[in-house]
Amino acid sequence: MNYTEQLQRIFGFSTFRANQEEIVQAILARRDIFAVMPTGGGKSLCYQLPASMMKGTCLVVSPLISLMKDQVDAANAFGMKAGLLNSTLSTAQQHEVMARLQEGDYDLLYLSPERLALPGFFERLRRAPLSFVAVDEAHCISEWGHDFRPDYLALSSLKQELPGVPITAFTATATQRVQEDIVRRLALNQPLMTRASFDRPNLFYQIQLRDQVNSQIEAVVRAHADEAGIIYRLSRADVEKTAAWLQKRGVKALPYHAGLDKQTRGHNQEAFNRDEVQVVVATVAFGMGIDKSNVRFVIHGDLPKSMEGYYQETGRAGRDGEPALCLLLYSRGDYFRLRPFIDQLPDERERQAGLAQLNRMMALAEQPVCRRRAVLHYFDEEYDRDNCGACDVCVHGVQSVVASTEAQMVMSAIYRSGQRFGAGHIVDIVYGAKTGRISALGHDQLKTYGVGRDRGKRFWRQLIDGMLSQGLLKSEGEPYPMLHITAAGDEVLFGRAEFVTHQMLEDRGTKSEESLYDEQLFTLLKKLRRDMAEKEGVPPYILFSDKSLHQMSSLMPQTPDALLGINGVGQMKLERYGKPFLEIIGNYLTDNPEACPQQATKVTAPSAARKQTSGQTLGETLRLAETGMSVEEMAAERELKPSTIASHIGELLQQGKGLDVGDYVDLAVRSEMAELFRVHGLQRLKPIVDGMEGRAGYEQAHIVRGFLLSQGGKMEEVNDDADSD
Repeated sequence: MNYTEQLQRIFGFSTFRANQEEIVQAILARRDIFAVMPTGGGKSLCYQLPASMMKGTCLVVSPLISLMKDQVDAANAFGMKAGLLNSTLSTAQQHEVMARLQEGDYDLLYLSPERLALPGFFERLRRAPLSFVAVDEAHCISEWGHDFRPDYLALSSLKQELPGVPITAFTATATQRVQEDIVRRLALNQPLMTRASFDRPNLFYQIQLRDQVNSQIEAVVRAHADEAGIIYRLSRADVEKTAAWLQKRGVKALPYHAGLDKQTRGHNQEAFNRDEVQVVVATVAFGMGIDKSNVRFVIHGDLPKSMEGYYQETGRAGRDGEPALCLLLYSRGDYFRLRPFIDQLPDERERQAGLAQLNRMMALAEQPVCRRRAVLHYFDEEYDRDNCGACDVCVHGVQSVVASTEAQMVMSAIYRSGQRFGAGHIVDIVYGAKTGRISALGHDQLKTYGVGRDRGKRFWRQLIDGMLSQGLLKSEGEPYPMLHITAAGDEVLFGRAEFVTHQMLEDRGTKSEESLYDEQLFTLLKKLRRDMAEKEGVPPYILFSDKSLHQMSSLMPQTPDALLGINGVGQMKLERYGKPFLEIIGNYLTDNPEACPQQATKVTAPSAARKQTSGQTLGETLRLAETGMSVEEMAAERELKPSTIASHIGELLQQGKGLDVGDYVDLAVRSEMAELFRVHGLQRLKPIVDGMEGRAGYEQAHIVRGFLLSQGGKMEEVNDDADSD
């Protein structure tokens, strides 16, 4: 069997992603390899596929002990023989693993780099049949990388200790300098050198000024109801505050940081992997151990320290190729929070490099240029399109505004107050805030006090940030930076030069086509996946990715052969999981005769714009529902079928949008349907409608099911709700 047939049989893919085939061919030819592939680029397949075909065991060296079990579970789900060797195993278990390795009983064996430094370990490896070594997160071996780990230096002896065994090195982030360092340290012999594009077209990059950060974060989480997300905060205290904020507002969120004990961190990460919680709020200590493919948003509540860190962390989103949001919330104050960490570095060269990285991140946040182009440029890759179509700058557009008069107001306030105050106080002066400090200092008597009260504080803060980035002002002093007017600022203050600021235009709100997948069916398949994963004790994405479920919800395959045509469904997964998924699809088509499968030629991953439009159509139904319209009236208003509106109402109830189920289905029908759902389950509507014997139909069944799902599927909640009628 050739590798393309093996690709379809095991992994369920009919084609390779960019660069994958070239790497697979080189590994099968026993060549050394260095490959830079972005997160989500499919690097694990590059060594898993050859490992399934070659004699002997592929050793996978990875620093991510927390990720190894998921990787092993995923490989075994594909029908491969995979194991792990790390400190989580007992001595007896470690001996058993080594015995199986000696016998050649593994396709893949994952181990940590520390293992290679143990006395006598290489001698034992030399007695085992090895096919090749795959070094994951290879940038950790380079002191020039953003995540250097001393324990990775043990890999420098791989060539010497395992002569004749090919070495493949993979990383998601490496500048040219880091690349050269990795190749030198691993002593790769005439390796195939591959640098895949760092572009992640499915990621939407957005940057906003931070203002009421927890409220901003909550708004994004609400917009992604029932979708997984990661929120990064700079400090442990911020992590705890944001997690508590979300928890109090009914969001299933957990914290993750180094201050928590190991057991709690492991539990919280596992809960996130298994879709038991929607959100993890974390420091940057979280993420490298995450192989979760369906993270739909990543939020940075603070400015990251480096472009590499930012790219690595945003790369946790959309690993399945589906649309995902990467939102960065920043403030000029982040610079001064991060600067002390850099100043404490013992080496002057490291300090200069750290400061350059921080300045680069500030430029990304403040300069109104394509976010994608700026990120790719850092990795020595030029983006040749004028508009990426997937960042806030390109989608909304930017306009240049002459703001010399406003800048003069700010600088006048700075000058008249003695150039001894920070940005917040200067904003209070210009805005005319009534604070005790303003009164105590007599700054409410300054001529510039209140000259800008017709604009909000946020406007003035953004203006000051723009003046700082263009060099009209500088911020100096410890521990509280003070604003000073520069020579360039004097030119504007005295009218000899103009100050032009750049403002993001509002979203033009152009509508796009409806989503190409059926959201109700997707919800049912997602629940089935979660239930089956719980029984097997693995994260849901191990069974099928969101991308696979989206295609199932679009093509609606009804036979095993048709299911094999879905991306990510191979022969092994068809045999293990296919039957219940086909049953759900068949039942759904019976219950919803108006459902229309898409043609296979039309199926594409839903774009970010389509996802937004789907939310808009639900939002329009919600708007009409809040006016008191009936299902029939809303259907007439929107020129849709009543069953479609009823399905919207069911989904809105499930999302907890504040609608009252009693407005659409009376208590008697609700109770009777709840009893039928208790008997038949929530996956099918036809037995419920048949059981009602004409007293209610599919519209009411859609609504009642949505209500029951909002209560966690607990049928008894129907009677509890009766008190509110």
